[in-house]
Amino acid sequence: MRFVYPYKRLRDDQCINESIRWAFNVYPDAEIYVVGDHVPGTINLEPRSKSSIRGCDVTHKILTFASLIGGDFIYMNDDFFLGPQFDPNRVLSSGPMLINDRHAPTYQEAMQNTMDALKAMECTTINFECHAPVMMNSDKLIELFDSITWSGHNHFIKSMYLNYYQVPHSPGENIKISKDKKKAKEFLDLYGCFSISDQFMANKDTWKFITTH
Repeated sequence: MRFVYPYKRLRDDQCINESIRWAFNVYPDAEIYVVGDHVPGTINLEPRSKSSIRGCDVTHKILTFASLIGGDFIYMNDDFFLGPQFDPNRVLSSGPMLINDRHAPTYQEAMQNTMDALKAMECTTINFECHAPVMMNSDKLIELFDSITWSGHNHFIKSMYLNYYQVPHSPGENIKISKDKKKAKEFLDLYGCFSISDQFMANKDTWKFITTH
């Protein structure tokens, strides 16, 4: 199993190191690739291009892996955590893509641009932004992004890829947790994974759940 983290260090590597440790607990023979800032103990790749636009920068990094290494891989973020019930072939969705005024302007922009691009290609606009790992194929990813103009437009790579290729999915929910340790355990049982917020990291009790699990 190959896991790919597009990574930009904001403070330190505590979160990504724990995410990687959890991944190795489930897949001891996993290959861990980090595209961006170097993380010791991983295979580090330098992105071929960079962008100040977050969604575009993530896509540049994932396409770097797709071009240099290739094959199937699990798209990861540094705040994703896997448990024994994780199924790499299970894809979570959470209804249609919608603009939510409670989200930051950059998030709303990425949502709108993604919807506009998918509609222009006559694709579905299902929301896959559930903060969950996703299996991708490098050749398919390159084929999609070579066919569109994207590098100056904020977007969501997962919703682009999964809608374009009509990847089978099952109803789920946003599995990012703010500070509820019980919810983390529930999501591990239901989905085999969960994601954490800065608040989860900042709380000593919930962070201890991560470091001692």
